[in-house]
Amino acid sequence: MRYLLILLGLGVVSATCTAAEPEAGSSPAPISNVSRSEEPAADGKPAAQFTTDAKWETAGYNNDEIVYTILVTSHDSRIIRCTTSLQGSYYENGQKQTVSDRQLSTVFPDQQVQVGNWMGMDQQSGATYSVHCHAI
Repeated sequence: MRYLLILLGLGVVSATCTAAEPEAGSSPAPISNVSRSEEPAADGKPAAQFTTDAKWETAGYNNDEIVYTILVTSHDSRIIRCTTSLQGSYYENGQKQTVSDRQLSTVFPDQQVQVGNWMGMDQQSGATYSVHCHAI
């Protein structure tokens, strides 16, 4: 009897996880990047040189958690300080909620930094991020 209850429980968990997955053929909404380098500083130093990238990944014990990651790569010979802003959404109790976050990071010359990981966001709704950097 105990084994029957365990199998029944596993079947319910499996059905629940399968129902939460995106429909076959559905693709994530595009990621909007509105990043830019700051204008040259008042002291005449050139603007910081960097690139950004963002991606949706799956993680977790069963690879069933959606994780949104933003990366900043420095192409500058100076240390740069970056401010990353994120806008997205997630569902809580069937209601769509917005998420907004801001992160500060320091990127050393010719290095890449993972600014953050955001879990539970709605991949089909997409996300918008911006990164603004200046040399320090």
